[in-house]
Amino acid sequence: MKKLYSLRLASLGVITGLLITASASAQDIHFSQYLHTPTLVNPALTGASHTLRASVIYKDQWRGVTVPYKTYGASFEMKLKASNWEKAGDNKTKAYKKSVSRLAAGLSFFSDKAGDGNMGTSQVLASLASFVPVNDKNMLSLGLQAGVVQRKIDFSKLVFPDQYNGTTYDPNLAHGENQASQNYIYPDVSAGVNWSYGVSEKSVGANNGVKIKIGFSAFHLNRPKQKFVDSSNDRLYRKYVAHGDASFGVANTNVVLVPSYLFQFQGPSKELLFGLMTKYYFKEDSKYTGFIKQSAFGLGIAYRNIDALILQAQVEFGQYAIGFSYDLNTSKLTKASLGRGGPEIFLRFVTPNPFLYQMGTKARYNLK
Repeated sequence: MKKLYSLRLASLGVITGLLITASASAQDIHFSQYLHTPTLVNPALTGASHTLRASVIYKDQWRGVTVPYKTYGASFEMKLKASNWEKAGDNKTKAYKKSVSRLAAGLSFFSDKAGDGNMGTSQVLASLASFVPVNDKNMLSLGLQAGVVQRKIDFSKLVFPDQYNGTTYDPNLAHGENQASQNYIYPDVSAGVNWSYGVSEKSVGANNGVKIKIGFSAFHLNRPKQKFVDSSNDRLYRKYVAHGDASFGVANTNVVLVPSYLFQFQGPSKELLFGLMTKYYFKEDSKYTGFIKQSAFGLGIAYRNIDALILQAQVEFGQYAIGFSYDLNTSKLTKASLGRGGPEIFLRFVTPNPFLYQMGTKARYNLK
């Protein structure tokens, strides 16, 4: 029994060491519903979807296996310089004038906490994006992001082999690790580019609009040093992201198809994710346009390579939206997790109302 107990402590010590070392190479904070955390995907997506956008998101993971990993965030984005905007009509949303300066800015906060040692990351990020129209259907945007990140861990809550005195576990014994800091802060810089394409509905009720976004971004351009362990020269790997999503209206129906993909590469870690959501739009008569889109309901499925199958549901009503997803674990951890990955939920508010009828080139870049 003593031998088994000693082995158990040694195993915990090894796991702890891996967690500490992983601070330099592990993946960043990320969500399954990544379309609703645009500034985590690409700074060039700041303000790309709406005039103003505010959202909150929360993820709970691995509760069925260990101490749950909790991740949450909040973000706010808006297009700047109101003088560059005009009202396209009583029944249309606001849209760009043909001006030189088209800027959007955003501020976001994200945080997560993992494991017995409460190893966590908190970050405050400011983003700025500039939009350059190529023609009436195509738009390029360039984005920059800078912020401050805090990383921390509570060594007192971890168990190490050196704290086994030969008979029992003694938490008063030194853990023997070259601990440098339980809490440190560093600056972070990222950038990205995005292409948007949009063709609006040709007529009221046609539902034949097409919207596409494809982008590439690079995070941690300054490769900040990581220092949980003393004498460590480890630096955070740069993260490269390739992403895309589209919205295809099924002509003369109430259905819209939204396929998407996300590739993330960070050192030895990678994430490949493909998804498809089907939205059904509810409509009612309007004395101005014949009908108005009041709300939408969507069901979707996505797959994260060698990790999880993601089931999604989403409801949009006026300027508000709420979405829920659940990760069904498919990795080698399934034996312990029994497939239970974890739930995720988001809330979103946008302005102007995305369900007001839009037609013409001025509205094509207001991509949802």
